[in-house]
Amino acid sequence: MTKREQEEYRRLFKEGTIGVPFGKKETKIVHWWAKVYDEGSEYGINEGRISKLSMKIDGKTTLSYDRGWDIEPDENDEATMIAYSIILQEYN
Repeated sequence: MTKREQEEYRRLFKEGTIGVPFGKKETKIVHWWAKVYDEGSEYGINEGRISKLSMKIDGKTTLSYDRGWDIEPDENDEATMIAYSIILQEYN
């Protein structure tokens, strides 16, 4: 990979963790990875800037989007839905 390709890769790909509190003592840690472009497109989530997004909780993939849904978020999975909302607000 050339230096220019490496810079482009670093610019487009984002990753992180989000701690979602549950009850008084428990926190779910959501690990996420995304590919975010400068402008929205028909391939992005809700035609936005995120063209790829993956989330894992306790090693289990709870959401996967790669130009279309592979694993849609479960509306009953509060940790995934909270993290998904945060990422959409921030990057899409």
